[in-house]
Amino acid sequence: MDAELLEPGQRIGAVTGLSPAGEVGDTLAFADGRVVDARAADADGETIDATGWVALPPLADLHAHLDKGYTWSAFGQPEGSLEDAIACWVDHGESHTYEAITAGARRHLVAALHAGVTAVRSHTNYHLGDDPLRGVRALVELRAEFAGLVDLQVVASPGPSDGPDDLGRAAVALGIDLVGGFPHLADDPAADLERAAAFAEEFGLGLDLHTDETLDPASTGLAELAARTRHWPAGLIRSAGHCVSLSTQDAATRARTLAAVAEAGVSIVTNPLTNLYLQGWQHPVGTPRGIPPLREILEAGITLAAGGDNVQDPFNPLGNADIVDVASELVVAGHLTPAEAWHVSSNGGRAAFGLPPARGRVGDVADIVLVRAAHTAEALAERAPDRIVIRDGRVIAVRRRVVGSVLDLRPLPTPPSAPTSEGALL
Repeated sequence: MDAELLEPGQRIGAVTGLSPAGEVGDTLAFADGRVVDARAADADGETIDATGWVALPPLADLHAHLDKGYTWSAFGQPEGSLEDAIACWVDHGESHTYEAITAGARRHLVAALHAGVTAVRSHTNYHLGDDPLRGVRALVELRAEFAGLVDLQVVASPGPSDGPDDLGRAAVALGIDLVGGFPHLADDPAADLERAAAFAEEFGLGLDLHTDETLDPASTGLAELAARTRHWPAGLIRSAGHCVSLSTQDAATRARTLAAVAEAGVSIVTNPLTNLYLQGWQHPVGTPRGIPPLREILEAGITLAAGGDNVQDPFNPLGNADIVDVASELVVAGHLTPAEAWHVSSNGGRAAFGLPPARGRVGDVADIVLVRAAHTAEALAERAPDRIVIRDGRVIAVRRRVVGSVLDLRPLPTPPSAPTSEGALL
């Protein structure tokens, strides 16, 4: 069967004719939800001719805000810095209903699935109004709804004034996966970090904090997070999102911090789209890029993941739940190679999430994204319009480019401005 004809629900035994990319050669075989040797392929599955396609690891969005998605227009179409976005959220957040949160989050997850994203970690605020846990409740319900398609981790992120008190305990009872927070926004960042870490320890939960989302080089929350969690068991998640201040610190400070982060097992999640948008408004000349030093992070041996962060909300009017756009920015603005950028956006995220690798090696889970492209760079350059998402050896989503009209390329009359043989214009 030609890959072009695949539809959701079909089981795959083997994929042939692939353009080699990453660790995948021209053939992949699946059986019992794993990548296997071609001789052990599932005999009941389809054999697919994927000539003109590459097989790449599925994408992972390790920093989303599903409870905020698609609110930019309804909240007044704000445009500005992080401080402006926070103020807008405070002004409008009380009107953001459970039904609106659920609808926006579901729309986001469906878009992500069609884009090849099979793992999402989402923060949710304690919302203003008389039902502060409506975001937690909506995401926990969607986690069950999308089980087997998109793995979803729910992070309850109290603001500095919320505190992981009775409200936090109620969120734990609802079934959150991780404890979040924003220590760098607190009056006493160290105390806020301690509060979040102690609360996570009380319930045996991991930690994913917004960390140093500022261009102020004096913001050192990442180093403090590493020191606070270095004694935690290896399997307990501790992640730091943003870490923008790293890009403004001197080389010696960065080196000390990254060594401590690596030793403590803290993963870093970069969010280039939102941080390129939010940071630097106060610096019209030589504007800082708002991206941490990605290559230094990788060279330090730290697990580096990527997130889409915001989708059409007060913190970013753009965003579309497609991590390919994020990976492309890791190349353009973050100076990673295309292969490195895809790795960070896929298996880097899976590692930070706690999921097994999906590299296409024998023994890996049978999760892959088929992309109509000659290689990874083309997949990023063209934004991979045609994708087939395979999980556990079964097609779970298909996205195809639809061409509504095609230009007639037969010879056209010579335009008046065509160059003559002498090089002059008529």
